[in-house]
Amino acid sequence: SSGINAEYGRELCFITDGPWDFKKFLAKECRYNNMDFPGMCIKFCNVRRKFCNFYGVKRVNLDLMLKTLGLHAEGTPHSGISDTRNIANIVCTMVRDGAVLDNNEVVDLETIYTA
Repeated sequence: SSGINAEYGRELCFITDGPWDFKKFLAKECRYNNMDFPGMCIKFCNVRRKFCNFYGVKRVNLDLMLKTLGLHAEGTPHSGISDTRNIANIVCTMVRDGAVLDNNEVVDLETIYTA
């Protein structure tokens, strides 16, 4: 799948560490605030899945991805800004290693509001 959400006229690819940020947490916030799920967030890149496929490993978490790449975790675990910086470091290393990071997950709008 492409890294382009063309309906918004720009190349755009949100990157998350697993599917939960968009499929669970963002959906829950939208329900709580009586908002529609943002169309630009329906497709996204699950970096965990890309990492496993690119490096040929079975299961990883943020710490294991960092360790595998010889990187050190920055900041406080599970802090939004720290996790963002660590994911960015992983993404930069993967791209330097030749990985193509594009959308590989889709939010099923039929199920997110019933979960």
